[in-house]
Amino acid sequence: MPQITQIFTNSFSQIKFVINFILQAFSVNLICVNLCNLWQKKHVAIYGYTKIILPLVFIASTFSGWAQNYNVTQQRTVEHLFIKSLDTSSNFHSGIKPFANKEVNQVVSIDTLSSGLKYNVQSSLANQIFNENLVDAEKGNFKLLINPLINAGSGIEKISNRTVTLSEIAFGLSLKSAYKTKWSGEFDFLADNSQYPIHIDNLLKTQHAGQGYGYTKDQQAMYFQGNLTFTADDVFTFQAGIGKNIIGEGYRSLFLSDYANSYPYFKATATIWKLKYMALYTNFQDIRFGKGNFSDFRHKFSTIHYLSLNATKWLNIGFFESIVFQAQEGNFYRGYELSYLNPIIFLRPMEYHQGSADNALMGGSIKIKVKKKNIFYGQLLLDEFLLAEIRANRGWWANKYGYQFGVKAYDFVGINGLKIQAELNTVRPFTYSYFENPSTMNTLQNYGHYNAPLAHPLGANFNEVLGGISFHKKRWIFEAMSTYAKVGLDSSVNFSIGQNIYQPYNEREKEYGYITGGGINTTILNNSFKVSYVLNPKMQTIIQLGISNRTYQNKYGNESSNWITFGIKTALINQYFDI
Repeated sequence: MPQITQIFTNSFSQIKFVINFILQAFSVNLICVNLCNLWQKKHVAIYGYTKIILPLVFIASTFSGWAQNYNVTQQRTVEHLFIKSLDTSSNFHSGIKPFANKEVNQVVSIDTLSSGLKYNVQSSLANQIFNENLVDAEKGNFKLLINPLINAGSGIEKISNRTVTLSEIAFGLSLKSAYKTKWSGEFDFLADNSQYPIHIDNLLKTQHAGQGYGYTKDQQAMYFQGNLTFTADDVFTFQAGIGKNIIGEGYRSLFLSDYANSYPYFKATATIWKLKYMALYTNFQDIRFGKGNFSDFRHKFSTIHYLSLNATKWLNIGFFESIVFQAQEGNFYRGYELSYLNPIIFLRPMEYHQGSADNALMGGSIKIKVKKKNIFYGQLLLDEFLLAEIRANRGWWANKYGYQFGVKAYDFVGINGLKIQAELNTVRPFTYSYFENPSTMNTLQNYGHYNAPLAHPLGANFNEVLGGISFHKKRWIFEAMSTYAKVGLDSSVNFSIGQNIYQPYNEREKEYGYITGGGINTTILNNSFKVSYVLNPKMQTIIQLGISNRTYQNKYGNESSNWITFGIKTALINQYFDI
């Protein structure tokens, strides 16, 4: 019970922080005192949680949007039902997620898709189970949707000579609402107490976070996301809240993925002509400090820009940049650097102009459609490099970059609903990592959050290939995926070989001789097969059977595990067991 109380306290402390973060960004302090009074006590009793949740529900239900411009799910299983129409559209920007409901409906109607899956049943109870939201209320200009969130399943894992019982137990609430054509909002809350496969369980115990959830202790974790969206017109949209964002076309992303925990953010997007531009302002946490107390976590901020251009009907190009900087340097609280609030792209020159030591990343992306349904895509991520050192081919440590190439095809060989995908990802050693002075123990300015990478789950110093095939027909979805990675793990506790982005790059052993995958050469092979039945499209409830295999091998030994799971769940977030 104390662990649950601590996790609740941390979760709602984050909600407090995001409110303060948003108010600071807009310099609006009028209601700050009233909101913050809810969090004055260090330990919040259960009755107090209601006092916190109800105002959030009230905010979401009264200031949300009748335009229903809330986020469309990023969960890949349910996404199969509509992603083809978006991915193959000539003027849809599929590389910026989550998609807004309004922009999706300009290409394909989500409501029409749901209606196409509707069962004609006589019983009102059966209609509720298979077709409708739990609460679908409309009064005047207001609309409110409420649904349960549930993950209930079990399984077994065989690893070496052991058999382990797996379980997935999580319950929560989802709320979406709308007011006229300008405002929309949503809030999802999930309390989880699950036993994952051994390699994931070990990761959670070591990192105290992972699989998209918040701080994890004794298998207990909380997930929440929520936002308030203002759709100014057909061009500008503004969103503030706690959640995740994805930049990329692939299964993985080298720019920004949904692997790490949710984070406070403010996002502004502009869509005009063939362009879509996103300015994203975030707050990330370094949870190595504080032993689980949110108030002791160290904060760092980030500004992320992404420009997407549909140059032709078959070509999309994108430009990415981000800057990560500490909230505090020594005893000086820096806060959010005002110059980085500039929504105009090109942060790197600004960083140089300030003489800044902040962590900057940049990159480019491409998407090419061949006969509309065949798509080639790629990303190039640049952290730091010298062209002369690349040409010299001496393995200089600071040549830090990554690249991705992929292909996906819809309605493959003429079979409607059949999709195939193949992808290559490579990231050089020390990419995403940063310098740290151990004597000051400042927040690490790496590209990470809650002890997890913000981009690829493997961090850096790896080569990976993956392939997947999926098929969906009506409410049935079949998915098979294989990933094969060669990762270079650290061979010494004293020196970094460049794989762990939370190990500072100044702890390296040498200047030259680094190759991708160097160190303890480790191979990781994952295979999975899932069969899902969409029980209720509007609630995103699925019944799923999963079979998986993982092989982990290096010079210190081999480990092979097989597991099978079955259960009912809300398709809310993506989880990555293939690491």
